[in-house]
Amino acid sequence: MHAGSADELREKERRSQDIGRRIADLLNEAASIAPGAVSANVTGLGFTIRGAGGGFRADTR
Repeated sequence: MHAGSADELREKERRSQDIGRRIADLLNEAASIAPGAVSANVTGLGFTIRGAGGGFRADTR
């Protein structure tokens, strides 16, 4: 399997981190609609989201 050049890998990681931030935003929006009813544990290329009830944020490496 070809992993790609260093530049391609950095671009994939940047895109993945952007997706992680958008997921965190959606989780926060859902938590504002139904407080206490949302929890998540999401890991992707270059980000991790954990939490419950709001205050979600994508921790990027």
